[in-house]
Amino acid sequence: MGFVRHVWRWLQKRRFSYEPLIEVRISGSAILHNLHIFQGLNGKVAVAPVLKSNAYGHDLVEVAKIVDDESVPFLCVDSYFEALILRNEGIRSPILVLGYTATETILQSRLQDVVFGITGIEGMRELAERATQRVPIHLKFDTGMHRQGIAANDTDETYRLVRANENIAVEGVYSHIADADTRGSMHTLEQVHNWNALVSRLKSKITGVRYFHIAATSGVIFRDCDANMMRLGIGLYGVNVALQPLELRPALELTTRITSLRTLKQGESVGYNATFTAEKDMRIATLPAGYYEGVDRRLSNKGSVLVRETPCPILGRVSMNITSIDVSSVPHANVGDPVVVISSNPNDPNSVENISKACGTIPYEVLVRIPAHLRRTIT
Repeated sequence: MGFVRHVWRWLQKRRFSYEPLIEVRISGSAILHNLHIFQGLNGKVAVAPVLKSNAYGHDLVEVAKIVDDESVPFLCVDSYFEALILRNEGIRSPILVLGYTATETILQSRLQDVVFGITGIEGMRELAERATQRVPIHLKFDTGMHRQGIAANDTDETYRLVRANENIAVEGVYSHIADADTRGSMHTLEQVHNWNALVSRLKSKITGVRYFHIAATSGVIFRDCDANMMRLGIGLYGVNVALQPLELRPALELTTRITSLRTLKQGESVGYNATFTAEKDMRIATLPAGYYEGVDRRLSNKGSVLVRETPCPILGRVSMNITSIDVSSVPHANVGDPVVVISSNPNDPNSVENISKACGTIPYEVLVRIPAHLRRTIT
């Protein structure tokens, strides 16, 4: 079935072949490099890649293909839908669904090597009541984030429910640190204390648990956590939010091309609401990419892109499908010239990190807002 699907897609691409105006390039070698960096930090802690939210904008299936043959305990996704996509695409690695899944979906699932996180006491009660065949799960506990997870006062009931139904197989236990990217955070220290106490008690109540995980990318430095695994999200893609210097390589670059050139005369404006007016004659270019294509509207009049390695300021409002830029400093710019909208060089003004600073947001948001319909090319 997989071979037939592959051949059909190849034929479709041949029939409707064209060069897209916008391309998202993903470096497979950068992703593997980043994975290996984290795998080398602590030999006693396994690393599980997080592929939720379209692999943080990098493409769920393509990133899964890159890490499918690596030595990882499982791949993390957020939903059953994502797990279904990966299995339909032939991904073989075990999968953990981190987010909430309806009990009915868990019981009806026929996906092989897919384990579900139980994120609240209500789901645990329903599963214990209805499970009539083996159901492997990870239990999520709330250690202080107070967003999701089994509350501290429900832990004893959770142990009873697990013991009451022999079909429930607890393969893992997890939580999430709320303030791991703040150095010296008392909130994090309290969470780690709560987690260690929870794990110590749980080991005496439930046997056979293989995985204990609380740290994500930014929490990797907390070596005093009683855990044997970490979840690698944003760090897998080369964005360094850990509180220690790591030689990560950003994996994503978004490119387009110049589609028109014109002279903007002194006193003339460009774009919606005339928010930019030229103080002198200048050469401007049009790009076929706007906020629908991942150019954040908050970059209007303050972001930049690269043309022939030269930063070119964004002029006026970023439109839905068009962005105007100043190419006065690139005198030989031509229609068709490549333009780097998001750079894979962290030092460039249009890197993911610097874009997020300009927009007053976080790198995660910049990445996941890159539309899934844009073609990803693995390099």
